[in-house]
Amino acid sequence: MQIDDEEAGKTRRPSRAYFYWVTREQGSFEWFKSIVNEVAELDKKSVIEMHNYLSSVYEEGDARSAFISMVQALHHAKRGLDIVSGTPVRTHFARPNWSKVFSRLAAIHDGARIGVFYCGSNRLGKELDMLSKKFTRKSSTRFIFHKEHY
Repeated sequence: MQIDDEEAGKTRRPSRAYFYWVTREQGSFEWFKSIVNEVAELDKKSVIEMHNYLSSVYEEGDARSAFISMVQALHHAKRGLDIVSGTPVRTHFARPNWSKVFSRLAAIHDGARIGVFYCGSNRLGKELDMLSKKFTRKSSTRFIFHKEHY
């Protein structure tokens, strides 16, 4: 997702970007690892907020995922790398709560225009499109959904 604030009819470059990588398989992080590391290294001003999600692990709140999260947090604090992805970006377990993500962004970027760019399954694409419309209606933030077709 990218944020584009409008002032006096002038469109500015995005001021913030939020990247969500959701996968079922831990091995999928491997092919994207070098890009994530490069972005993390070059993002000196913390403009890009990155999130990794491993959806095949137990739901958040489950005792087993709590143990994995604890071990992961200790490893990240000690080495600065996520034990699951091997990058500086912490991995969350289960699927993102997209409604909470949109709600948070609408609150942080009140009145802004947010581009939602998506590449993946049609099912999740429909959900993100619906949430973009819903949060555009119920907040002063405008979400514009874009889907990559493959």
